Amino acid sequence: MNVLEAIKSRRSIRKFKQEKVSKNDLMTIIDAGRLAAFGANMQPLKFKILENTEEIYPCTKWAGYLTEWEPGKNERPTCYIAVLGDTNIKKTFETEAGSAISNMMLAAAEFGLGTCWLGALDRQKLKKIINTDYEIVYLLAVGYPAQESKAVDIKDNNVKYFEDENGIINVPKRTLDEVIVTD
Repeated sequence: MNVLEAIKSRRSIRKFKQEKVSKNDLMTIIDAGRLAAFGANMQPLKFKILENTEEIYPCTKWAGYLTEWEPGKNERPTCYIAVLGDTNIKKTFETEAGSAISNMMLAAAEFGLGTCWLGALDRQKLKKIINTDYEIVYLLAVGYPAQESKAVDIKDNNVKYFEDENGIINVPKRTLDEVIVTD
């Protein structure tokens, strides 16, 4: 898979097979995050693999647009990667986290893995569970996908993703013509 194929096919996955991801693949994914572009090359992020998923899952919220849904116990990710911010290096992390997580999601796609970038978190509870003084910026759920997710053209300016009759998550995206600004 080349980079453009990964970008076009990668979508958030919210149902996972219950297969463990290899430590080697996880380390390669984190390495892709480490190599991301960082403003002034400050590199304020740290990463932690979290495999105690039963403890972590209650600290997460999933699929805000699918209000009557959450992954079943046998559909949850087998691991998460915590994206942590070191306030001794920098006080804010949004730009750096976006760059690193994008790299990590594309690296995961290379291994046939699905990911879901999670920001709706109980950060205080997570800090205690993972025993860290770093700021919890985001979690990246990682695992083998048990669902399909695809991009579709946006209709009526509605950005809400939805599950179709085949269980496929459809993610509305603005068309290229709509996002290109011309004179």
